[in-house]
Amino acid sequence: MARYRVTQNSFINGHFVTVGEEVDYSGIPGFNLEPLDDEARSAKEKAGQLTQRDVNSREFQEDLTRPDGAPPRKSSSKG
Repeated sequence: MARYRVTQNSFINGHFVTVGEEVDYSGIPGFNLEPLDDEARSAKEKAGQLTQRDVNSREFQEDLTRPDGAPPRKSSSKG
């Protein structure tokens, strides 16, 4: 099973885990999990490829934690 280090306090597998703890996780890893082994790195990469947005990006993390409840920002190349 993939092993990760928690980068933000989280609920994982029904348990509250704090920053720095290491967990085994078989689900789709999010921004709050730092891969510690090859299986985890592969799962993290695959999760990023399966979405329309890169779940590993800082922008994605910031959108999820916006305190104003505003919808996610959309990247655009308009000038």
